[in-house]
Amino acid sequence: MILGLLAVVIGFALLIGGANLLVDGACRLAARFGMPERVAGLTVVAIGTSLPELVVSVTSAVSGHADMAFGNVVGSCLANLLLILGLSAVIAPVTLSRGTQRFEIPVSVAACGLLALFANTDGQVTALEGAVLLVAFAAFVARTAIVGLAEGAGEKDAQARPAPRPSVGMAVWLVVVGAVVLKVGADLVVDNATAIAAAAGVSERVIGITVVALGTCLPELVTSVVAAFRGNSDIAVGNVVGSNISNLLLVMGGPALFANIPYDAAYNLDLALLAVFSLALVGFAFIGRRHEMSRAGGVAFVVLYAAYIAASVLR
Repeated sequence: MILGLLAVVIGFALLIGGANLLVDGACRLAARFGMPERVAGLTVVAIGTSLPELVVSVTSAVSGHADMAFGNVVGSCLANLLLILGLSAVIAPVTLSRGTQRFEIPVSVAACGLLALFANTDGQVTALEGAVLLVAFAAFVARTAIVGLAEGAGEKDAQARPAPRPSVGMAVWLVVVGAVVLKVGADLVVDNATAIAAAAGVSERVIGITVVALGTCLPELVTSVVAAFRGNSDIAVGNVVGSNISNLLLVMGGPALFANIPYDAAYNLDLALLAVFSLALVGFAFIGRRHEMSRAGGVAFVVLYAAYIAASVLR
């Protein structure tokens, strides 16, 4: 037990270090290619921090633990949205760009609907459906990158003197090393926390929604919190929304290619809540300061997450 707790602490330390490297690398890549930070968060950072969820879900699907795969994805998405974005807003009010409200959030809601449609059609997510999810994810990333580069080019043209452009090699190195460190840290946290929870006789579904989901979304948590402390709210928001889209399309689509993933209809409620809370972000455009999530809104999201976890454990 003591060794397990020590491993969890070491995992947290690795997550913090990896998050710092990843944020630095993403910001450098954004600056180097004239890409807005929001786009870097939606693509490079979001995919990098979603790797733990992808690895856990593939492993769960192949080993026949479908509840763990779905619980990991749904639980991570809700943790990203309510806990991580909420904490980021508590640290510093988070600005929600028009692009996020008009495109990325609707895409995440559509991804929820698409996954629910596939899963409820025949009670599983098949290889073909997984391929469709992956194609949708690739289209999202391509569109985001193209639009982001165009926006960055426009901003650069408007500048009298362009800022120095960081080295691509160093930026990529920071992103890669950061992602690897995050993966190692997440493995330490998830493996040991799951073993501790399993020893207590907790069900696989609850473990997936709580321990595993929280463990695999720790990279997003640390990355977004670090970004919030640094004043990079675009990275924080882009990371959360982009990670949710990655989870619903990439993390669910990838495992389905290896094995059909049986679906428990009990997750319909979780997916519905995810869609509703995602749409709630759009409401911040009309509450208080326009296009900003205040500290009060952040507290509300954190409280909602605590209530969701409590209800999930009890039901």
